[in-house]
Amino acid sequence: MTAGSCWLSIEDAEPFLMKTGDFVLLPATPGFRMGSDLQALESPTVRLAEASDYGEARHGVQEVEPAVRMLGGYFVFDPTNAPLLVGLLPTVVHIKATDAGSARLGWIASAIGEETAADKPGGDAILTRLVEVMLIEALRWQPAQDTTPISDLLSGLADSRLAAALRHIHDDVARRWTIEDLGSKVGMSRASFAARFTHVLGIPPMEYVLRWRMALAKDLLWHDGLSLGEVAQAIGYQSTSAFSAAFSRFVGVAPGSFARSGHIGSATGSENFSEAD
Repeated sequence: MTAGSCWLSIEDAEPFLMKTGDFVLLPATPGFRMGSDLQALESPTVRLAEASDYGEARHGVQEVEPAVRMLGGYFVFDPTNAPLLVGLLPTVVHIKATDAGSARLGWIASAIGEETAADKPGGDAILTRLVEVMLIEALRWQPAQDTTPISDLLSGLADSRLAAALRHIHDDVARRWTIEDLGSKVGMSRASFAARFTHVLGIPPMEYVLRWRMALAKDLLWHDGLSLGEVAQAIGYQSTSAFSAAFSRFVGVAPGSFARSGHIGSATGSENFSEAD
């Protein structure tokens, strides 16, 4: 948000006010509405005019100064790791202008705006790099109460052996993984793999497996409408009761209640981790 303020309403989330200098990332591109006030959010949706790739689009009354100015864009994640990033990120990342680290995002946004307006040779390459840096800065940020190690996750994806281990987990989440199995998949001993994984990603391997399973479980419960038994089987639990107990401890609400309410949020509970759940 480069000037002004407006309300943003996202599917299955409470509306919030965006102010000048705020940054918002929508990892899964949910449906959303924007309005000058809460009442405006309930009005019939007005389709916004389209702009060129790097152009400016003006909406509303043309004869007056705009009440709001925004810089918008989009990211395309590598399909290999997109489910991981989207699954572990919250529905919306809202970084306020008053939050620590927001000044760097503001500087990057200004640089993007200047480069767009300049329209000089090589501009596309520069804009691509600036947008990449903006995404990384957004992923590095996290509120104090959030325990999801997004920045550590990026480090793990940059490590060839750990990235391979992560892909094995993602490709076969229902398998009864052990640390020894994962280590052997990437040519490492049990001890060295566990130490390297924990050092780089900030959490032990089996805790990561649990987090990934719970992220998938939330998505399956919310979007696919599967039964608890089907979800349990899909993510590697042998019984519905074992899955329900693990989900309740980790998420803080029973899976059935979660599915009915559509409650999507960060984990608030804890879990005892073992090599095979």
